[in-house]
Amino acid sequence: MQQATIRDMATDDAIAVLEARLVVLEIVTMSALAMVMDTSDTADRAQANSLMQLILETVDHRCGELGFSPNCKRSARDYAMGLVGTALASLYPSRPN
Repeated sequence: MQQATIRDMATDDAIAVLEARLVVLEIVTMSALAMVMDTSDTADRAQANSLMQLILETVDHRCGELGFSPNCKRSARDYAMGLVGTALASLYPSRPN
């Protein structure tokens, strides 16, 4: 039996499948970012900042390639920054003083 593609599904089912996949991608992305953007006492904060800038520049470039509106581009940048912030906050919570 062949598995149906998203295009073969009812709209609500297709949306649910895409949302589930997005959740997985978000988790993998946040985990990878947290590992790369180390926040330990010996972290290279300049390297982490450079990586964040590279991500934002790449988002800008890709949004330009796709012809996104300025509002859509801003939303994509905010989403990227939110992923990084959530990754760092959830995987490396602040230590109590």
